[in-house]
Amino acid sequence: MQRYYDVAVIGGGPIGGYVAGEIASNGFEVAIFEQNKQIGEPLKCAGLVTSRVFDFLDISKNLVVQNKIKGAHIHSPSGHKLTIGGDRVHALIIDRPIFDREIIKSSIGKGAEIFLENKVVSAQIHEGQIELKTSQNNDVKCKLLIGADGPYSKTRDRFAMSQPTEILRGIGAEIADTELDPDFVEIFVGENIAPGFFAWIIPTNEHGTEARTGLCIGPESTKSPSHYFSNLFKNKYSSAYLENVRITKKIGGSIPLGVLKKTHTSNVMLVGDAAAQVKPTSGGGIYAGLLCGSYCSSVAIEALQKNNFAPQFLKKYHKLWSTDIGRELYLGMKFRKLFKSLTDRQMDKYIEKFQKQKITEIISKHGDIDYPSKLVKPLLKQTPSLIRLLPSIIKK
Repeated sequence: MQRYYDVAVIGGGPIGGYVAGEIASNGFEVAIFEQNKQIGEPLKCAGLVTSRVFDFLDISKNLVVQNKIKGAHIHSPSGHKLTIGGDRVHALIIDRPIFDREIIKSSIGKGAEIFLENKVVSAQIHEGQIELKTSQNNDVKCKLLIGADGPYSKTRDRFAMSQPTEILRGIGAEIADTELDPDFVEIFVGENIAPGFFAWIIPTNEHGTEARTGLCIGPESTKSPSHYFSNLFKNKYSSAYLENVRITKKIGGSIPLGVLKKTHTSNVMLVGDAAAQVKPTSGGGIYAGLLCGSYCSSVAIEALQKNNFAPQFLKKYHKLWSTDIGRELYLGMKFRKLFKSLTDRQMDKYIEKFQKQKITEIISKHGDIDYPSKLVKPLLKQTPSLIRLLPSIIKK
């Protein structure tokens, strides 16, 4: 039996669920197709966000927030430790499965319909509409398709859109019996820790007795994420935080970096990880995805009202999110290029240099996980010698 919808959203993660709910709340028929049998599983995220994400959502913080983070300890390859923050709450740790399920629950309450264990196996445009087939033999027609189907988006591939610049490979675990400062995230960098990115230990309760730990590596690495994850428990500096812990759940996932030149085509828009709307400095995609999702849903609603799904009309979505956060994501890739160019010796040097009180005060005052570029000007004003590090950024 063929089903008809105004909009089909592929992917039941937080971004797809949010977009679906926003469109459905305006009276349109919306279906969400999720290939997994349970929302929020398997877990693929460290779950660190800023409070800004709740500006988009009508879900209770009390249901999903596990801990509040005031700062970070950044560990250099040779053991120098840079402490930033500590004066106020900079980030929240959320229970991602519950977070995802609450968003979907909200979208269903607004009128969206969800199909679990329904992988979309084909999608094509025919006579001005999108035709979908799923693994559960659901034949669907819709006016607009929104791909929120993650870093390896099939929607992106089927409609021949450009690819992210790179995709990081990640691995991690939820652990218990830790003895951590609950106010601080532990971050480790270095070629033997996580080449091309970093490793983390994030306390997930206010006692510091439970945590998520993990790492991501760049595509250039010839060794597997599991190799580096194993090393994390043996490394001289990181192992001190991981002694006698119990692994309670394993985590794995991928992070796309480098936003697409085009996030729309006729009758189709991409959002979230599918569009690589991810912060290159931290790998976080929830805030950026929700922000871009707000533009995606508003343009979708306007397109439905005007019955116009031409690429020239849907281009408005790409312009809106690019104007808002596009430069930040672009600069993030510049920062990432700089980070990847540093040797372990240089990382040691600059982490040690940043330990000066005036610099840590600037980082604590101006540092913003969602908008790291805000830190550049005040940091350069205090430490002009850093200009040598940032030639490609300063020119822009």
